[in-house]
Amino acid sequence: MSMSVVWSFGFDEVAGYIVDREILDGNPEKIEYEDTTPDKGVNPLFKPGRSYAGRAVKSANVPTKIKWKSRKHPPYDVFRTRGLIVVSETFKKIIEKHEPSVHQFFPIEIVFDDNSHARQMYFFNICNRLDTMDKERTTARFDRVLWDPSTGEFVFSKKKIGNRQAWRDKFLDYGLFLSDDVKIDLERSGLTGIAFHSFPAF
Repeated sequence: MSMSVVWSFGFDEVAGYIVDREILDGNPEKIEYEDTTPDKGVNPLFKPGRSYAGRAVKSANVPTKIKWKSRKHPPYDVFRTRGLIVVSETFKKIIEKHEPSVHQFFPIEIVFDDNSHARQMYFFNICNRLDTMDKERTTARFDRVLWDPSTGEFVFSKKKIGNRQAWRDKFLDYGLFLSDDVKIDLERSGLTGIAFHSFPAF
């Protein structure tokens, strides 16, 4: 079987420091999941405020406005604040192109200190919750609930991933992942604020 890659993603503070941002409404700590059926892995009881368990959330308490406190460094295409991933229209279109009507994008207006409009963006919530590790090839140890990255290497299963393009691996503490096709399109678009790390998949 041939090897390919999947990508975890993180955040690049383009300014060289963390630009102050302030959520002006809503409350991320109270955002609830639509389906709270228990499931082993990260956030097994789907408690409110614990983002990115891989299931849809309710719109109540989702912020609609964020203040970005720098004009020198305008809002990046991707950034994180209080646990929420905020993304640009371009990011949204790329995800929707590869996996339409699966993930959630809640509109958020970004404003400057004087409340003038800076940018229209979205809270991006991943709605695939999967177990995607290749247990035969992975050398990391499974420690009761989660895979431990300090004990070995991760290898992913293309069969388990299937056609999913963005997902939460429920047995990884930092398990937000993208397909190679999505990563290529995001990179080609020149989006700011996002960084990638590759993992093998068989």
